[in-house]
Amino acid sequence: MTDVFERLTRFVQQVFKTTVEIFLEALKLSPNTQGYVLGSVTELLLKKQLEELGFEIKRIREKWEGQKHPRHHGDFYFRKLDTPYWFVLESKGVKSNSEKWHKLYNLENLKKFLITHSDKIPWVRQGNDVEPQIMTWIRNNLPICQPQAA
Repeated sequence: MTDVFERLTRFVQQVFKTTVEIFLEALKLSPNTQGYVLGSVTELLLKKQLEELGFEIKRIREKWEGQKHPRHHGDFYFRKLDTPYWFVLESKGVKSNSEKWHKLYNLENLKKFLITHSDKIPWVRQGNDVEPQIMTWIRNNLPICQPQAA
């Protein structure tokens, strides 16, 4: 862990010409910057997960040189190894504007949103009742959404 902190310290000093303490304070004061970093973290975690599952990943650069394909708006090209087909993937962090727009921080709204879009969720068995599957997933994966005991 010390090695990571030392590398972070060097990075902050070299790139931002300041201390980690000042850098952290500035980061806390800037919600836009936090959102940008969160997006990068989301992309990196997704990339690592897809690679572990056997996908080949190619990053689509933000600043494209030359003509960009008109339908290739996204973060990555990806494909299963040993297949010729590439797909475009855009990753979105959980903490996005969508959360605010849909008020997904409210358990009932989150449940309703997931049920409405259950046809797009791969772990939902479409032949079975959807709501219990959604509630089991929320219980197992989002413990913070569980009602607190009085």
